[in-house]
Amino acid sequence: MGRALALLLLLGLSRAWAQTVSCDATDLLFDFSASGPLQTLTVGGQSYYVANLASYLLLLSGTSPMRFLPTQAAGAGTNRWATCALTTPRGGGGGGVLCGAGTTRCFRVSNVSDSLPVDWTGRLYVLVQVASGSATSHVPTPTLLSAVPDNRGLASVDRNTTAVLRIYYWLELSPTDLFPSFPATGTLTLTYSLQRN
Repeated sequence: MGRALALLLLLGLSRAWAQTVSCDATDLLFDFSASGPLQTLTVGGQSYYVANLASYLLLLSGTSPMRFLPTQAAGAGTNRWATCALTTPRGGGGGGVLCGAGTTRCFRVSNVSDSLPVDWTGRLYVLVQVASGSATSHVPTPTLLSAVPDNRGLASVDRNTTAVLRIYYWLELSPTDLFPSFPATGTLTLTYSLQRN
């Protein structure tokens, strides 16, 4: 009986302190050689082109920079965004300045690797929408990922909850960009973490 009670107590404590991060897509492909017609997706009330050859030619025919959604978000089916399910423990956060402030946990991009044709630090934009659960997006409008405060803190998630986030990325290109090969193609790989501050 004593062992059973101890096991139940340990199980309850492990559930109380457990946290998980599960994202359907961490690899984003921007393939400007992909065939097909112009494709657009409306995000936040504004339409954006999906990266493919048709949109690349449209860029080259103009004079202004354009932002493109990925051709494919690996693991997300036909979606052009990543969906992340986050589960936080009952314990409080670490008192971050913005992301992870108070008793919340900070969901952030902890690492970026890429083979993009341009330097992502000045060209990669991100937006986060809260699909469900108790969380607060710190990037409700397209924002340079390199400029997101608190070490790329995307959202604060309340303790003892499950939240689902949609994460959109755009790559900005200019018709005056010089690429080693045409059309330009590259992959972006992101690592996420849920931290106390």
